[in-house]
Amino acid sequence: MGWLRRMSPSADARELRKELDRNPLAVLPSGGDAGPLRAEAIEPVGNYAIRIRFSDGHSSGIYAWSYLRSIEPDTEGST
Repeated sequence: MGWLRRMSPSADARELRKELDRNPLAVLPSGGDAGPLRAEAIEPVGNYAIRIRFSDGHSSGIYAWSYLRSIEPDTEGST
């Protein structure tokens, strides 16, 4: 679940990934002390995507099916 949260297509997550690329010693925001990260809800967005509400409160990323396929770890970079 952490992988999906880190790879969120939301603007704030994209900016965080860019900052980590520039500065690997950047301090990551805390996820809180609510226990392990969980998906609390998944809802369809039209026929092309889903929105996931995570236990840390994040829910602004819309995961298009094509984006999910592109970040799938088992197939990343293989074509």
